[in-house]
Amino acid sequence: MNKSIKLTKIYDYPVEDVWRALTDRKALSEWLMPCDFEPTVGHKFRFRTKPYPGFDGVVNCEVLKISENELLSFSWSGGSLSNTVVTFKLTRLNDQTRLDFEHSGFEGWINSIIVRKILSNGWKNKILSIYLPKYLSNE
Repeated sequence: MNKSIKLTKIYDYPVEDVWRALTDRKALSEWLMPCDFEPTVGHKFRFRTKPYPGFDGVVNCEVLKISENELLSFSWSGGSLSNTVVTFKLTRLNDQTRLDFEHSGFEGWINSIIVRKILSNGWKNKILSIYLPKYLSNE
């Protein structure tokens, strides 16, 4: 079984706009979750959202890789999840941007089936399909 969430999206915005949405603290806080992100390898930051049973609403992260207008990767740990990795890879397509997304590292039965399914639904059906495009359209 594939233990990663993978998704490719094409956005009708230049790569610089998508990159800014991914790496600007204010932008990221608006379309994803409030955070204290800084685009620096090794920077530890947190996303904060509404808690629910088994999850206190805090996602602890650390920037792992960053290459301007191309790649952002950070760890993602919260609730029962530890040591998962979120990666955004951007490719310029003239005035469009291809985003290859992966959330990997789901281990154990609960995380690889239940938590992954919940997060997959969020990333695929809301965050990258509605929230990010809506943010980009208002830029």
